[in-house]
Amino acid sequence: MALLRTLIGIAGCLILACSISFGQDSLPYDFKGTANLKVAFTNSSSGKIISIFTHKLFPNQEVRLNDTIPAGSGSRNYELPVGAPQEVILRTSGREITLLLVPGSALVCNLDFNDLSKISFASSDTIVAINNYLAEKDLSVKVPINTRRNTAVHKAKNLQELSLIIKQLYHEEFLFFNNNKHKLPKWYERHEYWNIRYNDACLRLNSIAQRALSKNTKEAIPANYFKFLDSLEVKSPEAKYSNHYYLFLYELFNKRMNDAGIAAGAGFLDYQISQANKELSGEVLDFFKAFIIQITFNHYKQEVATDYIKNNKNIFYNSLWLNELNTYFKSKDNRAAVGKTPPGFALADITDSLISLKSLKGNVIVLSFWFAGCKPCIEEFPAENALAEKFKNQPVRIVSVCVNTSEAVWKQWSERFALKTTNLWANAAWEKTITDKYDLAVFPKYVLIDRDYKIVEMNAERPSKGLEQQITSLLAN
Repeated sequence: MALLRTLIGIAGCLILACSISFGQDSLPYDFKGTANLKVAFTNSSSGKIISIFTHKLFPNQEVRLNDTIPAGSGSRNYELPVGAPQEVILRTSGREITLLLVPGSALVCNLDFNDLSKISFASSDTIVAINNYLAEKDLSVKVPINTRRNTAVHKAKNLQELSLIIKQLYHEEFLFFNNNKHKLPKWYERHEYWNIRYNDACLRLNSIAQRALSKNTKEAIPANYFKFLDSLEVKSPEAKYSNHYYLFLYELFNKRMNDAGIAAGAGFLDYQISQANKELSGEVLDFFKAFIIQITFNHYKQEVATDYIKNNKNIFYNSLWLNELNTYFKSKDNRAAVGKTPPGFALADITDSLISLKSLKGNVIVLSFWFAGCKPCIEEFPAENALAEKFKNQPVRIVSVCVNTSEAVWKQWSERFALKTTNLWANAAWEKTITDKYDLAVFPKYVLIDRDYKIVEMNAERPSKGLEQQITSLLAN
């Protein structure tokens, strides 16, 4: 389940309900919910860029976009998928600001580019106070707590040092919360309390695997590293409003699985659900089961997930979750998969010529999916250029496909990093299709296609690691 690591690192808060009466104990989840974000701006300079990210946990739907803002004043409107109160990350002018939307809401975010600290909000419901709180938490410090937390995961010398840093940030966040909670609606005050606690716990659990992947080595785990688990309840109905709670459960059950010496793989889903059945109940249990089955479908084997729900039709208290899972699976029937012909597209290159994927048939094709603002994507550009040079006289095409990015920004980045690949841009007409068909939830993503025009790897190695060997192997066949 290594592919889930990036998802956990960036996922926003989730899980409340679409009603404004958030204090109730049992509330519906809006599977098809949306919300509107209007960014009204003043004092913009030419070429100013706004990046927006949000992630709907179930059914899985992620939005990443970059928009070029014109000079002067104006506004931009964005309709976003929101099944429950959900965080939206807005980045601009080197700053990151956390917002919160609820299903059916319309939030106006007023930005003065001369002074982002003057940010203000307007809405017809209670989320204005929440957004004021979140924006102040991010803008009252030079670097937001979440950014420092994620940086520490990779920069700390060892797990003991990391534990100390995360603990300090945890206390800093709680201090801000305690000083400002009187300004918040009661439902969000409870949500934020648990959100902070389970975010901290999830990161501590997940950091071990993240560091192992980035450093390519396992570290000794300090004897007291998991002490934070002693004071944290597994069954916590009040935490159902935080997606960090569900990610924490996933990580905790994985830890138990590893501690018991149970090999990952086919037994993952059975183990996760058996643990959930012992620890959880009601809506929380339904959501967690749907979430874990979805993960299995997306990041392990589709047939394991589909067979599971065929053989366990009474797995949910509320049958709506089963119906939504089946709908989600059906929507993915025609998406890219190993052994299949790749879903086609026709996109513009840097000279405004239209390039179809099918026209490259007969070559080994590497599809590199990226977006402007993706740091891991940028880090791979030199290695991608090197591969393009190495194989330029052989039947190999390295194809960079830029998504969630305006055409102007794509061209700027293409020139800035001197991309030597077949460099394509997905416009609005193609973007959703490509994102859905190629299951773009993690970036960068590399898809490898052989000379017979069949997908051989949906998650190929990165150019800086082992992609060259994979290409060479296909050329030899």
